[in-house]
Amino acid sequence: MARLFSLRRQLRLCPRLSLYFHPGPNPSVGAPPSVIGPLRVSDDDDRLGGGFWNTFCSPSAATVGGGSGKCWSCGTSPSAPSLPFLFCGSCRAVQPVKLSDDYFKIFGLKRGYDIGDNDLESKYKEWQKKLHPDLVHMKSEREKAYAAEQSARVIDAYRTLGKPRRRAIYLLKLEGIEVDEEQTISDPDMLAEMMELREAVDEASNSEELKQIRNQIEQKLEAWSNSFSKSFKDRDFEGSIVSIQRMTYYERAIEEVIKKL
Repeated sequence: MARLFSLRRQLRLCPRLSLYFHPGPNPSVGAPPSVIGPLRVSDDDDRLGGGFWNTFCSPSAATVGGGSGKCWSCGTSPSAPSLPFLFCGSCRAVQPVKLSDDYFKIFGLKRGYDIGDNDLESKYKEWQKKLHPDLVHMKSEREKAYAAEQSARVIDAYRTLGKPRRRAIYLLKLEGIEVDEEQTISDPDMLAEMMELREAVDEASNSEELKQIRNQIEQKLEAWSNSFSKSFKDRDFEGSIVSIQRMTYYERAIEEVIKKL
């Protein structure tokens, strides 16, 4: 029961962890929950291959536990703290999330909007295969909670960097700028275009017409994506926000077209 109470305390501190836990085989007798989710680690990591651990989870990638600069379990200091971490390479203890590691660092990318073809999905799937949920079930409740936190963060990083608009919003957030995507658009030209697009979608009589409209919207979306890239490089944050608002509108317009296809 003490272990279960400890885990419940972890869930209160981080509600998102509840997505990664389910009751054990006999919850009526207080069996500790088990961890589910795509990213997990354990002492069986040797079978996962050296390449992954050398870049993401090696002793040099072991990092701060609670801000001490050392592994919370064995006290090992990282030899390359600039690398992201998941667990201690010496004692294999799962480490807490290091919030100072941004999403780009998690995927080994240089911070920026134009990330190119870095195959995020392939990297993400590779981690899913190597960090199977069963590999953490023998860990302590503390490490299970840390593993769930790490999983949630990597998932969020993948979803954020994989979408241009989300990536743009995240970049501004790193600059201390919050974007209000729901802000009312007052540009008369934009308002007129919005009305014309709605009418075109409503009046489309077949799927071919809808596909043409979708292609036109996607071209506009790409243009505003390029506009954000330039504005952000120029440190024109007002222009960056305008670009994100336009991207938001065009993405929603595409969703409306898809509903009718």
